[in-house]
Amino acid sequence: MLGVAAVVLASACASAGGAADRIVVAAGTTVVDSGLVDELVAVYRRSHPSAPRFSVVAAGSTEVLALGERGAADLLLSHLPAAEDRFLGDHPQAEARAVFASRFVLVGPDGQDVVAPGMDPIDAFAAIAGRGARFVSRADRSGTNEREREIWRRAGIEPAGRSWYLETGQGMGFTLQVADQRGAFTLSELGAFRRASQTLGLVAVDLRDPERLLANPYRAIVVDPGATPEASAFVEWLAGPDGRSAIVDANEKLFAEVVYVPGSGA
Repeated sequence: MLGVAAVVLASACASAGGAADRIVVAAGTTVVDSGLVDELVAVYRRSHPSAPRFSVVAAGSTEVLALGERGAADLLLSHLPAAEDRFLGDHPQAEARAVFASRFVLVGPDGQDVVAPGMDPIDAFAAIAGRGARFVSRADRSGTNEREREIWRRAGIEPAGRSWYLETGQGMGFTLQVADQRGAFTLSELGAFRRASQTLGLVAVDLRDPERLLANPYRAIVVDPGATPEASAFVEWLAGPDGRSAIVDANEKLFAEVVYVPGSGA
C-alpha cells in the first residue's frame, strides 16, 4: 500500500539499510497516533513523486532508538532528548534536526476534584498520589513515559506497585482508552490526546508549567545519511520552509489549532 502505514518489526528489519525504494521510519507512537506523520509524508510524496515509499514503525522512543541502533530503521522521530544525545554520541555519522515540538498534558475524568487548575505538574502528581486517584502509565520507556517518571521523581514519589497505579506497557492511544475506561489520570502528548479526545470522556487539566516539564521537542535522526540520502532529503524538507509550512497546515487540518510548532518550539 502506498503512503504511510504502520508495519511490523520484521518488515522494518527486512526493509531498512539500503532498500532504495523504501525508507523505514521509526517514530514515537504519539506522532503516529496523532496522524501527523501520515499527513507530512503524504504531502512530501505529492510534491516529490519520485521519492521512495515510507513505512512507519510506531514505538516508544527508547525502542525507536534501539531500532536505529540495530540498523532496522533509516529515520528516527523521537522525543527523548538525553537518550538521543547518547545515540548521536555513539553514531557520529548520524544527522539530527529539531523538526517540531508539542507539549505534554495531564488528562483525567471530567469533573475531577483531585488536581486544582493552576497547579504545576509536580504538585498535580503529588495530589494524585495523596488521594490515591487512579493513574495509568504507558510504562513502555517511551518519551512520554520517561517524562512521567521524571515528574514522579521530582515529586519524591515512587508510584510503581501502588494499588492506584496501573501500567499498560502499550502506546499512547491504548493507554488513553484504558484511562478513560478506568476514570483515571494519565500523562499524554497533546496531539495524540486531541486526535482521540472525541471518543473519550477525559479532559485536559489546566496546569502552569514554570519549569517547562511539559515541553516536548522532537528530533529527526537520519541513522546513516550516506546510505539513505532519501531520508536526509525528507528531513531537510521537513526542517525547511516547505516542511514548516506543511506542519502548520497539518495542525489546521488535524486539530484546527497549533499543537506541533515547527522547529525547536523554543
